[in-house]
Amino acid sequence: MPKDVILTEDLLVERIREAGLRLTLPRRAVVRALAASEEPFVSARRIIDHVRESTGRIEASTVYRILDDLARIGLVHHIHLGSGQSGRWHITLDHDHEHLVCEVCGRTLEIPHAEFAPLYELLRSKYGFEINPHHFAVLGCCDDCGPQDDHPHPRGSG
Repeated sequence: MPKDVILTEDLLVERIREAGLRLTLPRRAVVRALAASEEPFVSARRIIDHVRESTGRIEASTVYRILDDLARIGLVHHIHLGSGQSGRWHITLDHDHEHLVCEVCGRTLEIPHAEFAPLYELLRSKYGFEINPHHFAVLGCCDDCGPQDDHPHPRGSG
């Protein structure tokens, strides 16, 4: 296991303890799966599979409960991708960005939170709506994939 993965796992474990949560074996296995993932945004299915490979049987509901606990203390965020796709989980020790996700290739860009701040203020002042930006991704097409002819809302059709 690469040294940076061990440090990430150790840091997550430290943050769990600081938050007052018990470090159970299933919780440690989920943290290990998150830290070991080469994907920055990992599906719950991959986490479950990794935990089962390393520790044996675990109920999917247990993994989801652990992920929810980790989200509650700010260690991970659940990014909703829409279009019938399952969401992805993202380690977020310092979450100061939002996500743009290409619906064609899956490429994900992290955009500084400050670049979205004017939009959030507009939604708050004009519509009285406070959004929770850490639970969604802005979906579209990256420059490499371009507009998709079969998309229900082609560019410019609003």
